[in-house]
Amino acid sequence: MAAFLKRNANLIGVLLLLFSMLNVFLRFFGSWANFLTALLVQLWFAQAVYSYLVGGRVSIGPGGLGKDADPVWRGMLAGLAFFAYCVVFFLDFNP
Repeated sequence: MAAFLKRNANLIGVLLLLFSMLNVFLRFFGSWANFLTALLVQLWFAQAVYSYLVGGRVSIGPGGLGKDADPVWRGMLAGLAFFAYCVVFFLDFNP
């Protein structure tokens, strides 16, 4: 499974981007503050997942794990980022 994910990292990165764009267009088109907030939060976590898949530094905010860090911890951080990415699909950004 891990080999499949790493082999198709670019495809997965494009899919993460497309799903984020589709989500924010369908939910927030016209409400630009919510649109940009949801998009930026999703892309913030998507870049961590993509970085893990291509073997780069996995970072969320100011912290992260470099490419030389323990692979188990890197995978756990990428899993957390993917979970947060998925949660944002269902968050209500309306005040």
